[in-house]
Amino acid sequence: MKLFIAILFLGSFAFAQLEEETFYLSPSVFYTNGNYSENVSSSSISFYNTLEIFKGLYLLNHYDYLTISGSDYDYLQQSFLAGGIVDLFPYWIKFNYVHYKGDYDYLPYEYSYSDYTNLYNLDFIYYVDWYYLGTSYTYQNQIGFDNTRLHQLTLRLEKILSDEFFISLKPCFTALDDGMILFSSSAKLHYAPLHNLVIKAGGFAGERKFYFDSDLLTIFNQNSIQKYLIFGQIEYSPSDLIKLIAGYQHNKFTDFSVDYLYAGIKGNFQIAK
Repeated sequence: MKLFIAILFLGSFAFAQLEEETFYLSPSVFYTNGNYSENVSSSSISFYNTLEIFKGLYLLNHYDYLTISGSDYDYLQQSFLAGGIVDLFPYWIKFNYVHYKGDYDYLPYEYSYSDYTNLYNLDFIYYVDWYYLGTSYTYQNQIGFDNTRLHQLTLRLEKILSDEFFISLKPCFTALDDGMILFSSSAKLHYAPLHNLVIKAGGFAGERKFYFDSDLLTIFNQNSIQKYLIFGQIEYSPSDLIKLIAGYQHNKFTDFSVDYLYAGIKGNFQIAK
């Protein structure tokens, strides 16, 4: 069965305007601990990197190592992502390819299997008058214990309300190859009471399945339908080069729930050519 990839809240895009004589580099590492209502626990370590390879062209890389332990099984999942961002202000184009590999071991009978997911994502964003408008399309092909193909369309409506407040709304439509059609909508609020402190809160309600977040580069890799999510997060920057991130997330699926605690560190550097 498919199991959830730990949520690592990376933040949205790095759209900073850089000097012509520098490259932008942003490595980060996160740890996440999950507790399921079924007496199941998970842990993951994730690495992300954003690198400006040419002016306005960014290369994205991501690796995640996730383990989940139940009373009678162990599950190991690894994800590999390669993507990019093209900055054509006021337009941005983002594209991603992700490969997920899962290894499941059922301990009582020494039964095991592997499954795979190939995911393709294209994201388009347009900025006008303090708004970010956009659409994101994702196609997934899952091969293994449960063969599934799906199409996901996510719309983006975000607004900079002031220097302190930013709001995001993202309705999502998912169509699976078994005929299932799902709809959900997420909302998120950013509050920056200080120049180096950001507080984020939000969630979603509705129904979604195998949801891919093109901003966070994570997937809810579960067979069960996800019903709602709530989260809170704090980001503190002790300097312009380092950001510390910590948060909590509660997820409700049709027949169980999961609570996550996560923490990470993100760098923001400019490298001379």
